Amino acid sequence: MIVYEKSLELVRLVHSLVLPVLRRKDRALADQLTRAVSSIPLNVAEGSAQRGKRKGNHFSIALGSNREVDACLDVAVAIRAVDRVAIARVYAVSDETQAMLYVLSR
Repeated sequence: MIVYEKSLELVRLVHSLVLPVLRRKDRALADQLTRAVSSIPLNVAEGSAQRGKRKGNHFSIALGSNREVDACLDVAVAIRAVDRVAIARVYAVSDETQAMLYVLSR
């Protein structure tokens, strides 16, 4: 499933580019980001095995978690823990994942 692979790419990027820096600046925000980004592929995997409304529910939860990731990134940028330009690829992959999840959740 393409969205699953894309969500794993997002996990890798967040863990390599954002979390090492963010943990030094705001551990609570780093923990929140870790939970949110991990939730995306977990719910995609679970949703792919469901049918009907339950399937869409899991994709909707994954979409919400993806939006939470963006909010965490925005806060990290706002507190100057990370530079938006330096994590542009993270935002781009997040946007791609959200677009796919939006379609799947409908």
